[in-house]
Amino acid sequence: MSHSLTRDYLRRLRNDIPIRLVIADVLEIPWKIADGRFRFLCPHCREFDTGAKAETNLARCFRCGVNFNPIDLVMIDKRLDFLQAVEFLDPWLDPQPDHAATPTPSHHV
Repeated sequence: MSHSLTRDYLRRLRNDIPIRLVIADVLEIPWKIADGRFRFLCPHCREFDTGAKAETNLARCFRCGVNFNPIDLVMIDKRLDFLQAVEFLDPWLDPQPDHAATPTPSHHV
């Protein structure tokens, strides 16, 4: 990893890699659009009673009550520690962030 773990770098990892991109393309977690809303399979309880909010770049499972940011999701899904998750996400960090990224339908449920 070429970056030092500065506060700004960690903030960018958490905020500038779109949560839907992490779910759908980076981790390939099953997802769907239900009632016009993005839903994903919770890695804790394995239910689709979830949501992701682009404005905050956070995801939440309403069934088990767990909140996720991109680093959290990588840690849980890939069973990595914090530093390993940061290293895993590093290649996805765009030098010029684009918050308009949307998941591709290839892993759509």
